[in-house]
Amino acid sequence: MVDILGGLASETPTSSFLAFKAHDLKWYVGEEQIDFNYLQVDPATFLSGWGKYDSAARQFVFEWDDAFGKPKERPAEDFKRSFSCWVFPDTAKRPLLWQRFSYGESTGFNSLLDTFWHDKEGKEGLPVVEFMGAKHIQVGAGKSAEMHWSLAKWSQRNPDFIIPEWADNVDVGNQETHKGLTDDDIPF
Repeated sequence: MVDILGGLASETPTSSFLAFKAHDLKWYVGEEQIDFNYLQVDPATFLSGWGKYDSAARQFVFEWDDAFGKPKERPAEDFKRSFSCWVFPDTAKRPLLWQRFSYGESTGFNSLLDTFWHDKEGKEGLPVVEFMGAKHIQVGAGKSAEMHWSLAKWSQRNPDFIIPEWADNVDVGNQETHKGLTDDDIPF
């Protein structure tokens, strides 16, 4: 969409964030529940670091590592290990930012990485992973979720997988759209 009015592109839409709620084992974009089978993920946008929710400021605070997967010193005791990545679910019309620090989502993201991370060299395109479901698990005195993923294939970037301009804190890599794709190129 072209920003004819001007200034809209700089606003951060609240509905661009993907989250997994362990209590009901469902995905959400804002308050709206979303179902999907496949996610195309962009490794060029991966960030790892430390995060927390600052209740006084009513905002999330993240401090990113200098390199993905190479933890820097924990800023304070209330920070948890966190991640950030742009994904494109097969049922969405635009990419979503999955940026969290909950135990279930962090371990879920780690298991997503396990489907392709050590086999990514020499692959063309972006990984497309299938969400195989989740189940409740006991973690200490509480409950969380364990997510299951499977690598579906490597595929050219979905032409609509364009990172928004307001996401200036990530290295979005090559976002060139690919024309002439067929339905066989991506599973959605």
